[in-house]
Amino acid sequence: MASFLSYLCNKLDSMKILRIVFVLISFCAFAKAQNASPTKAADQITFELGLGEHQQINAVEVTFLEVMEDSRCPKDVDCIWAGQAKIKVRIVEKGLKPIEKEVIFDASGKNNILHTSDDVVIKAVHLSPYPKTTTAVHNRVYYLKLQV
Repeated sequence: MASFLSYLCNKLDSMKILRIVFVLISFCAFAKAQNASPTKAADQITFELGLGEHQQINAVEVTFLEVMEDSRCPKDVDCIWAGQAKIKVRIVEKGLKPIEKEVIFDASGKNNILHTSDDVVIKAVHLSPYPKTTTAVHNRVYYLKLQV
């Protein structure tokens, strides 16, 4: 390594070496600054609700009522069809009648918008655990991840 550096120094003048060092330092500082700046996803709040649990978000209460279906292909299996999970949630906005919604999680990975108002958008973003053949269906403890 030292012989390579001495060879490089002999071939390049000191100004070129300083430019290269400056570019490398600038690149490293820029890369670190990129990681430090918040992203939109980082600014959003997430909640996990267990089956039967509820969360108050501003004037809206969301309750994870039930898992109606979970036919998602297990992680440790190759499937022809990815499957889907279907859940039911209840949404109660202060002063309004409760609404029950079915939410489908499929291979598209789209976020399901549960509620939209002037001050808040609530999305269902993930249902865990993802199935594995090593875990029996009746032993799964489900959690719904919400993003606000």
